[in-house]
Amino acid sequence: MQLPLPVPKQRDLKVSLETNLDVSQPAKTDRDLEFRELAAENALPSAGKTAPGLNDKLDSWKLQPHEKPSFKRKAMIEAVKLSILFFLLSPVCLFQLTRILLFFPDQTVYDMKEPLKVIADKLKTKVETVNFKSANGKNLNGLYFKREGAKRVFLISHGNAGNIAHRLPHVIHMLQMGQSVFLYDYQGYGKSEGDPSVSGIVEDGLAAYDYLTKHEGWKANQVIAYGESLGCAVTCQIAKQRNVAAVVLQSGFASLPGAARDRFIWLYLFPDFTFPQPQLNNCQILAQLHTPLLIIHGEKDNILPIKYADQMFAAANQPKSFVRLKNSGHNDVLNVDLDEYRAALTALLKNLDGGA
Repeated sequence: MQLPLPVPKQRDLKVSLETNLDVSQPAKTDRDLEFRELAAENALPSAGKTAPGLNDKLDSWKLQPHEKPSFKRKAMIEAVKLSILFFLLSPVCLFQLTRILLFFPDQTVYDMKEPLKVIADKLKTKVETVNFKSANGKNLNGLYFKREGAKRVFLISHGNAGNIAHRLPHVIHMLQMGQSVFLYDYQGYGKSEGDPSVSGIVEDGLAAYDYLTKHEGWKANQVIAYGESLGCAVTCQIAKQRNVAAVVLQSGFASLPGAARDRFIWLYLFPDFTFPQPQLNNCQILAQLHTPLLIIHGEKDNILPIKYADQMFAAANQPKSFVRLKNSGHNDVLNVDLDEYRAALTALLKNLDGGA
């Protein structure tokens, strides 16, 4: 059995070290002499002196006042600076700020009792506040407008600002056309839990579709996926991953990388694969779909220019139609070109009914 060695007191240890390191004192034992010989061989410092080490090496790397940095040194410094700058400007880093740059949620809980009562009474509509869960378990809030005798239901995915309270004008016009409407808020908007994200809004849209088909009994060929602005990307993702009767895209963008490059020109330096997933490339999805498509866009839209609508229409397959609103911008479609807007939706519904 091995006994533990006694632990010397701090004072005794200090005295022992000073005695062993002080070469001015004669060695008292053979052990002291052996220790001093070993110290000399390894260039151990005497008491009061500092051992050469990392500080000395660092000093040797420093530039002297009269010395100029070499080309290699300059190149290395500039390469490090450029690498840091390249990363900071990259899509991966930039899109970590999407909650600031892309999403403008309104979490205000508006009193909608009166307008909802008017809708229910005058349009023969049953209005329900519904709650359902997104893929990550967060609770989402929505409004379900069940129109008496409706053959189809509009599933509205709204834009990046406000909440469902701001979309009631859309709902009224769709109800007047005899259809039901389901309007929901993404995570972080209105009464919905969580925080918005690019992948999250897609999951929220799919959860809304699943709620309609699984809990309200709507069939896939009765659901019209309607997207507004950012919601166009959500609608395209819904149409890609679920079956729908038709797709309506109002004031949308062609792809998120493309819109981002137009806003931040340096992003043209980065290829598409460097952008976060999903990339929300509407053109790519529309090129694969054969679902009836209606695109509505204002020619005076300065937020998402009409060129994006041109790109989506060019990429899409038939059957498709494109209504250009001559007087509308981005947020005033229902105020400026309402007749043209209603005519476009009415024509779509007529075509879905077989032109009857």
